[in-house]
Formats: sequence, C-alpha cells, structure tokens
Amino acid sequence: MMDQQITPGRYILGDELSVLDLYVTVISRFAPGRTRFYKSAPKMTDIVRRVDADPRLTEFWAKRFPFDDGWE
Repeated sequence: MMDQQITPGRYILGDELSVLDLYVTVISRFAPGRTRFYKSAPKMTDIVRRVDADPRLTEFWAKRFPFDDGWE
C-alpha cells in the first residue's frame, strides 16, 4: 500500500536519507525476501538498493544485517 501512495525522490520522502528509508530497507531484508519486495514495491526498489550501497551504512549492514550468498 505504501508504494502506491508515494512519489519518491532519491529517497522515499525526497532527496535526503531519512529513518523511513532505513526502516523500509531493513524490513525488505526479512522473509519472504527481496525478490518479492521488488515486485510488491517497485517504486522503492531503487531506494532500498541505494540505502544498501550507502558507504555510511556499510559497517551497520555488515554487523546487524549481513548478506548471505543468494539472500536476494
């Protein structure tokens, strides 16, 4: 429902990273997985990928939500 109600910029609420972007990115990592997330929330696909790749968050992702092979 959220994906249908937004018109995102670089991030969900515009051009600045917010806690909402972090929240959605974390939630997108849980079951049933990213592939389903991408299909259900296509407007947020680029955003979660951008948040995943943000160098400011590299250590956080590695420590709290590490990727396993084939996770996506």
